[in-house]
Order: sequence, then C-alpha cells, then structure tokens
Amino acid sequence: MQHEASIDARHDDSVTVLRSLVAITRRGLVDARSGEPRLSITDQSIVMAIADEPGIRSTDIARMFRLNRSTVSRQLSALIALGLVQETTSAAGRGRPLTLTSAGEDAFRHTLDTLQDVIDTHLAQWSDAEVARFAHDLQRFDRGDAAS
Repeated sequence: MQHEASIDARHDDSVTVLRSLVAITRRGLVDARSGEPRLSITDQSIVMAIADEPGIRSTDIARMFRLNRSTVSRQLSALIALGLVQETTSAAGRGRPLTLTSAGEDAFRHTLDTLQDVIDTHLAQWSDAEVARFAHDLQRFDRGDAAS
C-alpha cells in the first residue's frame, strides 16, 4: 500500500514538472511576442531552430517539430516575407538550406532575452546555490542521465 502511494506521489510530481515547464515556456514565448514583428510561438520555434542549426532544411524542421511539411512551408514563406529567414543555394540535397537574416538574428535575440528575463524573474529570490543545483538538475533531466 505504501509503495502505491509512493508511485502516485511520484506521478503527481512528474505531472507538476510537466505543467510547470509548459507554463514557463508558454509565458516566455507569449511575452516575446511583444516585439516587432509579432511572431507566433510556432514562428519563434522555427526561428530558434534555424539559429541553432544554420543550414537546416524545411523537411528537418517538419520532422523536428512533428509538423506537416506544408505547415512548415507556409510558416517559412511568412518568415521569408518578413525578411527574417532566407533560403540559400545548395549543390545537393532536397530543399534549400535556411539561415536567418540580420533581422531574423535580432528577432531570435529578442526571444532569448525575453525568455531569460522570465527565468531571471522566477529565480530572483533563490540563492546562488539553489540556482546552481536547479541548473544542474535541468541539464541532467535534458540529457536523460540516470545518475549524476
């Protein structure tokens, strides 16, 4: 009986982790929409993917976010029209490699700065040791480490 209670508590804690990560991310991305141009969460995610991996192709983005290629194509067309993303030429492969323009780099930095502000606000009352431990635990979680 006590083992079942422990499993239930662990599940409840796991649900809390998920909801908190989603809420913090959503709040940060919504706050980042305050800039110009106003980018949707999907737009911001695509811009961030291109910033993280210059030369990525639309098919890679579709696979990364599990989106239909036509959805990604529409989003990219809008980002290209806004002057944030550009296609580059490539001798081989399907699709054109994508990079950010200087305006796209600015939009990316604005999104990151806004997200950082959200995190900094949430951690303002934490001690340096608490922040360091939280950062360590999140890195461990992100890597999927079994122990650390």
